[in-house]
This record gives sequence, structure tokens and C-alpha cells, in this order.
Amino acid sequence: MTLAQPPQTPQQPGYQPAPQQLVAPQAPPMPALSKPSSTGLILGIVGVAALGLASVVTLFMLAVVFGLGFAVPIAGFLGLFPLAFVVWALLGLDRWEPEPRVALWLSVLWGGTMAVLLTLLLNEAVLQPFLAVPILSVPAFADTIYGILAPAFPALRDLVESGGASTAQAVYSFYGPVIQAPFTEELWKAVPVVVMFLFVRKHFDGPIDGFVIAGFSAAGFAYTENILYFGRELAEVGDASFIFFLRGIMSPLAHVIFTAVGVGLALGFAARRSSRLWILLALPVGLGVSMFLHALWNSASFWVPAGMLGFFIYYGLVQVPICIGALLLVVMLRRFEARLTRLRLDEYAEAGWFSNEESRMLSSSDGRLSLTQWARRKGLQRAMQAYIRIATRLAANRQRAIIGREKLRPVADEARLLGDVAALRSYMATVGGGAPVQVGVGQQLPAPIQGSTPHSQRFATAPGAQAQPWQQGWQYAMAVGGSAPAQPNAAPTQVAPPFVAPQPPQQQAPVQPPQQGGTQGW
Repeated sequence: MTLAQPPQTPQQPGYQPAPQQLVAPQAPPMPALSKPSSTGLILGIVGVAALGLASVVTLFMLAVVFGLGFAVPIAGFLGLFPLAFVVWALLGLDRWEPEPRVALWLSVLWGGTMAVLLTLLLNEAVLQPFLAVPILSVPAFADTIYGILAPAFPALRDLVESGGASTAQAVYSFYGPVIQAPFTEELWKAVPVVVMFLFVRKHFDGPIDGFVIAGFSAAGFAYTENILYFGRELAEVGDASFIFFLRGIMSPLAHVIFTAVGVGLALGFAARRSSRLWILLALPVGLGVSMFLHALWNSASFWVPAGMLGFFIYYGLVQVPICIGALLLVVMLRRFEARLTRLRLDEYAEAGWFSNEESRMLSSSDGRLSLTQWARRKGLQRAMQAYIRIATRLAANRQRAIIGREKLRPVADEARLLGDVAALRSYMATVGGGAPVQVGVGQQLPAPIQGSTPHSQRFATAPGAQAQPWQQGWQYAMAVGGSAPAQPNAAPTQVAPPFVAPQPPQQQAPVQPPQQGGTQGW
């Protein structure tokens, strides 16, 4: 048996110290970020659960009341393809300042369940028995309405002259899809946007938010409607390929454009104003646009000649340009949001919360991509995503304070968000540089002066600075093209070195804001 040898001491001949293992320094944990009140989240989860139960009722109604039977699951599977495309497009649009996921779930479930059920209820229990039937049951009224519509809609004349229908039957066939459907469907699809505008203004800041919320509501409605159309073809004909081509491939965005371009954008622009009373103007205007676009689509079969060939020509000449116009409008509004973010973050940069390079990169898609790539190399992707998200919310919160939408909440939210920003900057600078970095905090931004108007927003004098007029965000952004508002003779703010490696491209000289004095306008 071999006895264990005692350890050698430095005094013994042939002593060799044991090799020491180098231990890599442990990266600090990601800082815990502040969490807002969970009341809204809890209410949202309860709402999602309730609408989930309503979806079961809706599917049962389609299978039993409408007689689709076992065609419902097949039609539901087919409807997932256009729904997935629409959701992908809307989530891509919502990437700049993402809406709460629970709000998106509520919107799409509302559109697919309650909007459908309430539309059927309003149609069957109110509009048809108390409006359409009494009016059209009087031959004189039916003849008068037919005489007004027939010259503009040749299909009505064909129904009477060639199809043997009465004038009342012809007018009723026009009333259902062209008047009743756009009115009731757009009315109920708009509910999520109205709720966000009135009660969740913290997350409803502008037209992109309105477009996204309205789009999700319309996507849910279109999904349920597709189940009805696809299932009916499967049950009656056994083949839903053509209707799937028309609705799933040619027009998956139709309902989204109707609702989002109208009521979504209208209430989104109204959210830029300080008072909720703007809904009294924005909602009727938005609903009017949505109903018009919807009626234009539904009425094509009544005034477009040459049958299906004429419809395809109409689709290429009318609906495709509308879709392209909506896309261009969304791109312009997205650039607007980036410029507005730049303006607000530049104010925080002047106060020392960011470097100018960070403000620039946080306010552009290319800059955010560079930040994300740098973070991925350093193992900081999760922290960088939170940093970008919080900085964007900080800019939106500042904008709400500027236009006077809320009095006290932006102050508390600003303190919370700035604490998260400082913690994340210090954490990423420490991990990225390999040594602890203390990132200083900035000064408190001046608050708006009472009595200043949204068009000429003035702030109290910051410590050590001169009073400076600032334009309201989106108007000033359009005027100067997103340039940083320059303060003449302002000393550079001392902040920690930026933790990003990419070098900024050559920038043009900033455009000076209008001179002080009087109401500023562009």
C-alpha cells in the first residue's frame, strides 16, 4: 500500500508551487428594472380570458346557427394564413414603440368575437326590423330609392329588368352589404381604439398606435368572417379555393385598411392633443372614412361592369393604389415617430442623461441595429433591448408632459424610467468595458410653464441655462426634418463615454429652431 505523501513546503528541496487556476471575473447581474402598476395587466388578463370564452360561443354559433358543422375547423385552419400575414405586418409596424401585448390580444379577440356578435345583434334586432323592412315594405319608398340608385348602379337595374326582382328586393340587396355592413362592422371594430384613447392613454400616443390597435381588431373580425365564407363554400360546394384566393391572397389587408386608415389614424392624431374631448370630432370623422372605404369595396359588384374580369380591373385600378397609399402613409408616420423620439431624447442628452451619440442611435432604425449588434457580441442583447424600449417610452412620456395630456403621472413615470436608464447604462458600460464604470445622472429637465400653448411650448429655466422656446414635437419634427434642436452657446454636457463602438456617420449641421418671440409656427 502506498502512503500519501505530505504536502511539500517551500523549505524542502525540489519544491514546486501548485499551478494556480485563473478565475474569470464574474459579470455583474443585470439590474432589476422598475415595474409599473400591475392593475392594468390583471384587468387585461381577465378581459382576454372572458373574450376567449366568447370565442367558443362564436365558433359554436358558426357551426350550429349558420349550419357550417364540421367545416368550421377546416375553415379556421385556412383563415390562419391571412391572419398570420396581417399579424406579422402589424407587429413589424409596432416595433418602434411596442404596444402592451395584452392590449393586442384584447383587440384581436374583441374583433373576432364581440364585434361579430354585436354586429349580428344590431343588424338582426334593430336595423332590419325597425329601419330596412318598414321603409322598403312601402312600395312608394322602395320605388323612390330605386330611382335614385339605379342610374349609378347598373346591377340594380339588371336585378329588376332581367332577374325579375321587385324594386324593394333590389334595394334591400344593395342596403345589406353597402350601407348596413360598413356601418355596423366599423362601429364595433372601433371599440378597442376608443377604449385605448379614453382609458389607456399612457400607451396610446399617436397615429401609429391607433393604426396598430385598429388593425388588430380588424384582423380578428376578418378571421371570423373568413371562417364563415370559407366554411360556407366548403359546406355547399366542397371547394373553397377560389374564395380563399379572393379573401386570403388578394385582400387579406382589406378590413385592416378600412378600420386602421379611418378610425385608427383619426383617434391616433387626436391623441396628440391634450383633451379627450377631441374624440367628439375625431371619432365621427374616422368612422366616416372607415365606412366609406368599406362601402367602396362592397359596392364594386353593383357598379363595376364586365363581371369578374371587371372586378379584377377595378381591384388593380382602385384597391391596389389605396393599399399602396396606406403603406406610404404608414412609412411617413413611422419616420415621424423616429423624429419625435430624437427631439425628446436630445432634450435628455442636453441635460446629461445620454450622450449625443446615444440619442442619435436610439432614434433611428440603423442606429438601433448597430446597438443591438454590439450588444449581441458582448452578451448584452436582453439589456440592450430593454434599454431601447425604456428610452423610447421616456421620449413618449416627455411628449405627453409637453402637450399637457396628464399632469402628475409623467413626472412619476419619468423618475422611474430615468432610474432604469441610468442603471442599464452603467451595467452595459461595465460589462462592455470589462471594468466597473460609474455613469453619472443628468439634471432634471425643465417643466412646461403654465399657459403655454401646444404650438409654442415654453419651459422653465433649467439650472445654469437660458430660457429656451421649444416647438411641440410632431410639428417641429416635420419643420426641421428631425434635426436636433440646437441651443446656441450651450456648453457640452459632461457624460460618461458612450459604450457603443460604431462611429457615427457624417451629420449635417443642425437646423436652428425659430427665434424666440411670439407664437412659433412652421
